[in-house]
Amino acid sequence: MMAQVLCELGARRAFVVHGSDGLDEITITGESKISEVRDGEVRTYYVAPEDFGLERAPIEQIQGGDARCNAEIIRDILSGGGATRRDVVLLNAAAGLVAGAKANTLRDAIKLARTSIVSGEAMSRLKRLVALTQSLVPPPTTKTPGHQAP
Repeated sequence: MMAQVLCELGARRAFVVHGSDGLDEITITGESKISEVRDGEVRTYYVAPEDFGLERAPIEQIQGGDARCNAEIIRDILSGGGATRRDVVLLNAAAGLVAGAKANTLRDAIKLARTSIVSGEAMSRLKRLVALTQSLVPPPTTKTPGHQAP
């Protein structure tokens, strides 16, 4: 239903996904239902990690944590570690690349995502994003006791 709404609203490419484990992303714990909007049509299908040469893993191996933990996980993945979690990232990055018309199929997009990680480009982009967001946040103000701002 959501994909049909996106289609009727004029989205040219979009994905609505649901993992069999209840995650709102493409998962590697089992199958994922994908409703893909492409050029005025909605096509619904199922994918499994094995369709892309990836192995299934229990949800405990891909779960994150708080913001600090998740930041460490992201840095580890983009530095070439975290193979199981990296597979989830590859699948979902692939969906973004297809939705953004940078690739035509999930299989082709996974190759692009993998290349981005291996080449260091993904980490470079993350560092640029962090620097940008930090430059947009105003520095903390320090107040001295008894002093009021004008």
